[in-house]
Amino acid sequence: MTNIIRCRGLILKTTPFKESSLIASVLTDISGKVQLLAKGVRRPKSKICGAMEPFNLDEIIYYKREFKEMYNLSDAIVLDCFEAIRKDPRKVNAALVLCEFYEKTLPAEEMDGHAFSLLLSFLRKLCRAEDAEVRSLVIGNLLKAFSGAGIMPHMSDCVRCHAAVNGSNRKVSFSLASGGVVCSKHHDDTVMLLSKKTISAISSIYSTQRSFIDSDSLEEIENFLADYMYLHLGNLNLNSLKHLK
Repeated sequence: MTNIIRCRGLILKTTPFKESSLIASVLTDISGKVQLLAKGVRRPKSKICGAMEPFNLDEIIYYKREFKEMYNLSDAIVLDCFEAIRKDPRKVNAALVLCEFYEKTLPAEEMDGHAFSLLLSFLRKLCRAEDAEVRSLVIGNLLKAFSGAGIMPHMSDCVRCHAAVNGSNRKVSFSLASGGVVCSKHHDDTVMLLSKKTISAISSIYSTQRSFIDSDSLEEIENFLADYMYLHLGNLNLNSLKHLK
């Protein structure tokens, strides 16, 4: 049985297929992440060639068949190409960080309205962001995305025994392996010291939904972020994150 699905979708990634087609990984607002085959889209006269650009917001129509891992794209209309991002190579790379994260971590066709809303909001904020705000905006929203992926860092008390963690010299022990702050009894080989200011900044991202992170805390977070994802998301590496400036 074939169903015709009409929805909004954010293009996470495209891969060339044969001579004139593309396979697009799309985060939709009603069906989660889907794989779509866009036949003939790379031909010069294709009416939807411009719609399949990474991080476009499109209205899409596709044919869904049971027992298929990939569906045929019927039509796509660009709702927002985020032109202000595309004019700035630094912002383009920033947009690709969140797209790559969701493309690599979201299960296929698992409804996740939070992921769609967060990515769309991030792209709109990135359009308006000043140059000095870009890195902070990316890291803040990447940390927010950790919540949906089930790896939000535990910051309120010891992640192992829930004892109070006060730290000393304004530093707090943070265990990469355990996924949060730890008391002196539960140190391990992956413990690193974070400033209380950084602990507070991370906690505020989840409690107040803010995105801005001050420069000192941003540097501390970036120092462990890649290793944290690698440990907790099946050896995940984000190539685009390596080029974030």
